[in-house]
Amino acid sequence: MIKMTSLCRSFDKEIIKGLDATLPSCGFVSICGPSGCGKSTLLRILAGLDTDYSGSIEPSPREMKVSMAFQEPRLLPWRTAAENVNLVLGDKKETLQSSAELLLELGFEKGDLSKLPDELSGGMKARVSLARALAISDAQLYIFDEPFASLDAETARLCARVIRARTAGALCLAVIHDTKLAHEISDEVLYCKGSPLTALE
Repeated sequence: MIKMTSLCRSFDKEIIKGLDATLPSCGFVSICGPSGCGKSTLLRILAGLDTDYSGSIEPSPREMKVSMAFQEPRLLPWRTAAENVNLVLGDKKETLQSSAELLLELGFEKGDLSKLPDELSGGMKARVSLARALAISDAQLYIFDEPFASLDAETARLCARVIRARTAGALCLAVIHDTKLAHEISDEVLYCKGSPLTALE
């Protein structure tokens, strides 16, 4: 369980103000809300990437093993799809096959595994980013920031099934704009309330 108490974060203006919320210790939880409501900021705080906040988070992000896929794929352009996934496994030859198998689970064709990022579609790049996050098999918290934005509905459902299977026993937190899809694939859907963000309900 992750407990947030009086969480606040400001930039030029308040983004999160006095947020009290509790997240379960495991399961697939989606966060929905309009653009600019503080969703990505909250994810970065929970991932331990943004520490300039007030309030408390228990356990602290520093105490959790977190794996995150960002909105932008952030792939190394000189590495193939499979090699980009394999980077988080130490870039070892013996783990390259498991990296390739994960991409195949996410709907890649075998011929796509050796393609460089500039040869991949936006949806394929997004799935490489997903695979890279999922390759960390012992994380306690998996964070996905709009993981399905560039995917069609069928591929999104496929990826959601893989995510659920690969993160069983951990908490998976995903920002999803498609509320219908969020309700279809999630154990719990939370909606951002307020501007700045004051509640998740």
